Formats: sequence, C-alpha cells, structure tokens
Amino acid sequence: ETGTNDAAVTYASGTGTNTLTFNYTVAEGHASTDLDYVATSSLALNSGTMKDGVGNDATLTLASPGATNSLGANKALVIDGIVPTVTNVTATNNDGYFKADDVIGITVTFSEVINVVTTNGTPRLTLETGTNDAVVNYTSGTGTNALTFNYTVASGHTSSDLDYVATSSLALNSGTIKDGAGNNATLTLASPSATNSLSANKALVVDTTTPVISSVNSTASNAYYNIGDVIPITVIFSEVVNVVTTAGTPTLTLETGNNDVVVNYSSGTGTNTLTFNYTIIEGHSNNDLSYSSTNALSLNSGTIKDLALNIATLTLPANSSGNSLSDNRNLIVDGIVPTVSSVSSSVSDG
Repeated sequence: ETGTNDAAVTYASGTGTNTLTFNYTVAEGHASTDLDYVATSSLALNSGTMKDGVGNDATLTLASPGATNSLGANKALVIDGIVPTVTNVTATNNDGYFKADDVIGITVTFSEVINVVTTNGTPRLTLETGTNDAVVNYTSGTGTNALTFNYTVASGHTSSDLDYVATSSLALNSGTIKDGAGNNATLTLASPSATNSLSANKALVVDTTTPVISSVNSTASNAYYNIGDVIPITVIFSEVVNVVTTAGTPTLTLETGNNDVVVNYSSGTGTNTLTFNYTIIEGHSNNDLSYSSTNALSLNSGTIKDLALNIATLTLPANSSGNSLSDNRNLIVDGIVPTVSSVSSSVSDG
C-alpha cells in the first residue's frame, strides 16, 4: 500500500528456505505512513509456484494489514516518495515603498517540511531589481515548510512591483534543500507575476532614486506686480514628494532687492509640484523675479521626501540654465512706492 499507485513488488530471492525476499524500490509519488501490504491476498503467484519439498502448494494468505505478524505491525517504515515543491512566494512586509537599506523578508513556501544544509554553499534567490539584479542568500526556516530570504535594498535597485527574475531564480548554490526522507526539492517557482508569485502576493515598490528639482516656474502670467499681489512659485520635482511641516516649514528665498524675501511652502504635498505663495511688500523690486541662489530652497526643519522616504535633493536649477524661475517667467516686481522728490515751478523767480 503506497498511496495513489500501489507498488507491485517482484520476488527476489529465498527459494529453498522458509523466508522469501521481495525487494521494493521506492518510486516517485509513493507514500505510506506505515508501510504494509494491501490485503490478506496481496501475495500472488503471478503464474509462478510456491511449494514445499514434497510438492504441496503454499497457502498465500497473509495476516490482516496492521494485525500481528503483518509488515505494518513488525516494522515502522515510512515511505515518502513525494518530492517537495514550491507552492507560494510572498513577503513578511506589508505592501509599500522601500528605500536603500530597508530589509524585505521574502518567504518561499514548500509543499512539506524541508531541511536546508549550507555546509558547501547557501541557497539563494535572484530578484529583478533593475540594471543590477539582487542575489539574496537563504536566511532561515530549515525544519519548516517556509524558507526566508532577507533582501536588503541596495543603492541603485529599483522595481515598481518586486518579483524574482524567472521560474529558475531559486538556486541551491552548492547547498541542499531536501525533505525528511532525503528527497531533493523541486525549486521551480511560479512564473513572475503569475498566481503564487511574489508580485502577485505583494505590492512592494523598491525606490532608491533621490528626488531632484527639475524646474522652477509660476502659475502667474508674465506681467508687472505691485504691493499686495501674490505670485505663486512652483518648484517641480522629478517624482511625487511628501512635505512634513510638524517641526518646521520649508522656505524659498527670492531675490527682491535690498531685502530678500523668505517665502514659506504653501501646498503640493503628495504631488511632484510644491507651491510657495509670495506676497509682494513695499520695498521689493526685481525686473525679472528669481531666487537668490541654487540653495535658496531650505527645509527649515521640515522634510521633503518621496514615497519611499528618500530625502529630496533641494538644489535649484541655476539661473540661465533654462529651467530656473527667471528662465520660465518674466515677472516684474515693483514694490517701490512713488514719492515726491522735489517741488518747483516753471515761473522764473521774481
């Protein structure tokens, strides 16, 4: 009795004695928690003969399976011809964004308990992470049905939905993965993005790219602006950023004559465009509004980060680079109040 497909075992040796031997070779797919024959009639001549020395035919009736004198009663032989296979790949992390040095615990689940031996090498899993794929070593899980591969995100890695490279991405690398009976596990994974793959089970975005400023502009039209007018300055990043103002508010310093103005961040978190609303006050002047320098954008104890929490680079485009505020707009600031400088007359003295 070996599971779905019972094993028919041919006589091997023992004629001329009272003990006959049948050598059973375990085949893939065979399974039994306590090996025994199928029934009392399981011993069959199959056109052969079994007789004693005077020619009496032997009675072939066996003890009932599991009863005294049966194979199952005399021996505890566990048959495991079932090859372990990978049933699922997922991660212990919640769905989300991950930056450099974050750790993602990837779990490869097998159809049964398996043991890992790393004496000669460590099994590994290759992930699709952009230009340079990540090769992740086995971390833990021997003696269970789930192996863990801890992936530390490295600089330059990127993925919009993390997955392994191919169905062959799990490799022994001179290690071993076997079940308790010593069957080598089949390491074939589900196709990337297919059911039971990593990307099908989890939405893990790997982003190690630092947001940078691509342009500075304004929603205001090219024109003259005077005291009390509001000019929205837009700082455009290479990707979506989030602004946190709990400890402080980012500022942008504009070139407005004798006294430069420091403008607080107004809106735009959750997009790639942050707005700084500049209100002109008396004394401000610039015939083509610009910021004071390439480092005029300051965190001021606030934060500007992308969704993976990469800290944004705040360097602004240099004036005359083509992407600066003065390149994109011609905003003339005139906060100089006209005053009487002199009183006279066209009539001659007299």
